[in-house]
Amino acid sequence: MVYWTNQFSARVADMVSKPFELLKQPKRERLSDQIAGQIKKLIISENIQVGEKLPTERELSSQLEVSRVVIREALRSLEQAGFIETRPGHTGGSYVSNRIYKPLFDSIYDLLQDGDLTLNHFNQARKAIESICIELALVRIGKKDIDKLVELNERLLEDTPETGRYHYHNMQFHLKIAEITGNPLIKLLVGALLSTLKVIFPVPRQTESFVKKIYKRHLGLIDALQSKDIHRCKKLIMEDVSYTEKLQNLKSIAE
Repeated sequence: MVYWTNQFSARVADMVSKPFELLKQPKRERLSDQIAGQIKKLIISENIQVGEKLPTERELSSQLEVSRVVIREALRSLEQAGFIETRPGHTGGSYVSNRIYKPLFDSIYDLLQDGDLTLNHFNQARKAIESICIELALVRIGKKDIDKLVELNERLLEDTPETGRYHYHNMQFHLKIAEITGNPLIKLLVGALLSTLKVIFPVPRQTESFVKKIYKRHLGLIDALQSKDIHRCKKLIMEDVSYTEKLQNLKSIAE
């Protein structure tokens, strides 16, 4: 009996150990990845704010006692992930960015370019995400949020065909609604989709009439959010998406 028990135990031990033979000794994390991870945590925790300038390569190198090459690699990794942006000029350097949706945008763009993602797919996804976004925002929105949306919407009227700022101000308005939801993944998705929209329409039909229509629709959306009118909110956000679809159809006809 003892023999059979020992034999069974040995067989079980052999079965359990075999899969783990595939495991390899973990590699030590690169210094640049460790540094990038630390800076990323500071950005996510909002200990450093969007728009804040990071110390120079030389300063970070001295503070962390690593080479400037290591710092450069860490900053390049953060820029590719959309956490920071590099600005040229005498006031240039690395600045904290809110474009953490950039990797997702890159994936969507590649799918569009390869033909694996159609404009119809894009519009379906945007309708679904913007709809749930406005629904969640309506539950959490407060007076400060309303005031901020009004401020962002007013900036649309500052736009002229020469400034080319329509995309930026419109995107900030929608990103603010996504931020109100309290769900960072929704904000990430909205940012990626609207960035893709900018690629689809690099030069919008930004006439004065065009901007005023968007401005008026945003005003209605703000009013609907303030009065907690979910049906009107969804109707207006769908009108916004549908208007983009109409522009896509006009673009296709023109081509």
